[in-house]
Amino acid sequence: MKLSLLLRIYIFILIQLFWSSMLQANTLDEIVIDNPQNEDVFFIRSSQVKVFVEKGNNEVDIHEILKDSTIQFQPLKSESIFITDQSIKEFWVKIQLNGNVFTHDRWIFEIPDSHIGEVQAYIHIVGDTLLKVEKAGYQHRFHTRNYKHKNIIFPLDQVNLRKGDKVEVYLRYDTPFQNVLFYKISKAKAFIRYSNTEYLMLGLNYGILICLIVTSILLFLTIKDKFLLFLILFLLGSICIGLSEDNLASEYLFNNYPGFNYILLKFSATISMISIVLMATQFLEIRKENLKVYSAIIGISLLNAFYFLTFKTLNDSIWKLPTFLIPFLIILGYIFTERNQKKQQVKYFLLGYLIILTGLVFQVLRSYGIFVSANILIVYSYNIGLLLTGLFMTLSQTERYKILKEEKDKAQQELIKDLKIREKVIEDKVEERTEKIKSQNLIIENKNKELEWVNDELNQQRLKIQELNKQLKIENEKLHEDVEHLETARVLMQEVTFEEFEGMFPTDESCYNYLEEIKWKEGFQCKKCGHDDYATGTGHNARRCKKCNYNESVTSGTLFHRLHFPIKKAFYMVFIVYAKKGEISSTKLAEVLEMRQNTCWKFSKKINESMLRKKEELGSEEALRKQGWEALIIT
Repeated sequence: MKLSLLLRIYIFILIQLFWSSMLQANTLDEIVIDNPQNEDVFFIRSSQVKVFVEKGNNEVDIHEILKDSTIQFQPLKSESIFITDQSIKEFWVKIQLNGNVFTHDRWIFEIPDSHIGEVQAYIHIVGDTLLKVEKAGYQHRFHTRNYKHKNIIFPLDQVNLRKGDKVEVYLRYDTPFQNVLFYKISKAKAFIRYSNTEYLMLGLNYGILICLIVTSILLFLTIKDKFLLFLILFLLGSICIGLSEDNLASEYLFNNYPGFNYILLKFSATISMISIVLMATQFLEIRKENLKVYSAIIGISLLNAFYFLTFKTLNDSIWKLPTFLIPFLIILGYIFTERNQKKQQVKYFLLGYLIILTGLVFQVLRSYGIFVSANILIVYSYNIGLLLTGLFMTLSQTERYKILKEEKDKAQQELIKDLKIREKVIEDKVEERTEKIKSQNLIIENKNKELEWVNDELNQQRLKIQELNKQLKIENEKLHEDVEHLETARVLMQEVTFEEFEGMFPTDESCYNYLEEIKWKEGFQCKKCGHDDYATGTGHNARRCKKCNYNESVTSGTLFHRLHFPIKKAFYMVFIVYAKKGEISSTKLAEVLEMRQNTCWKFSKKINESMLRKKEELGSEEALRKQGWEALIIT
């Protein structure tokens, strides 16, 4: 599935959600509660909601509301669900119902808006009973509620209703939030069924997120991938914002500390925003591929967070920042670049990202009062997006590890195949060697037979040999004298010529090769970092360290370092001075090597100094003579 096709599907689903939500909003506005036997759930239409705003600091109680004829409740101006002006903190809501509806079954009044500072609920039968049924909100401990549900609820059948009674529900708001005046009336059985299902689904949602966190932690401890840290942060942020939006935190985590509701509400959305941005930029490798785009995304996100946490109050919403969606839209645009279309894993990321982006868009539209809906998919769109994004992120990581595993398995198979080929070659070599040994054994047997015959012949000639030995002894003594004379002559360079030396070292290159062999016969080791892996360096037979790039000349650390004449002649000079034990003049050397006398004098001095050091190191001149002239090369 191509990324462009995913974008079309995303836009189509988004339009369908808006359309179905608008249809449902219009339908709710037309519902009239007059057939309770056929319906289980009703939504209060806007024409049934009236509002009275308290002026100044004078608090109005319920008795004044009922007795003071000057207090007038005004119908909502908007035809859709109304969101109050954020500057209004204290106000009353009046809902007038027909008591005939509630003489059948048990009915529950529900305020789905979870972000309320304080609300006091009263039921009033016109001309008769007044009953205070609930006082709840962020400013009260959860356990003080009469009916412990994440939403504020109370039954409508706490008073005896008779046919023809008019029922009025009064709600006094004292809240810093921008509240939605949206209400629901359900039969008790319908409410319990829906509530149980809702709690079950929310429990599954948080359970899956916790499982994903544990899995991500274990993966991080195993492979140390930084992306998993951002995924864990994202999942934790998802849980925090979910608990804030669902109002479950005040019910289960800190029901005795209502002030924490404001703190969680303020920080959870910020944590979620930062975690989504960090995870997306890390997953898409935006920093590596485009530093400017990465800087823009992170910069705007941090400015959003800084401005919100510094200048906004605890009850403000980060969704209402004009620049909130900009980083997410930049990331979405980056996903569709040509560079990222080649990445297989980005498809899974895109699915989750489009879902969570939809939830973010709905949250922003809702905060501005542009789009408010009771559609269950819209209400929980952000929760669903968080969960699915976490699942798809885990799936993308799983796909990534699957690809790495396949590559590893392929490499192992290639290695096994190569080993089998080598094993076959070795087997063939062993078989060939075995056949060769067998043929050699036959040859040895034949040779043994020949040796037996030869031994017989030798025995016959032994006597002759004994006679010849006497003569050979005399001749050997003479030959020994001649050999000693010849050796002494050659050592003293009485007969060695430059032409003979050129036979051993005909060119400078052969000298450099011989010098390389002597210098690194124990192996190469970098002088700077000690590394033993090298490549060909710059200069004759030089070696360059692969770790620190240090280039070492073959003459470095030898007699021939910084040499200013051909190395072949330097080799010959070392050999002559060594053979003469340093007792040869620079004038003679200059004559033999056809060089300047001053140059021969300087280098022969260097050779003599090396001989003295080697004698001291080895302990005697005889030890130096055993090692030969090559011992002088390495200084």
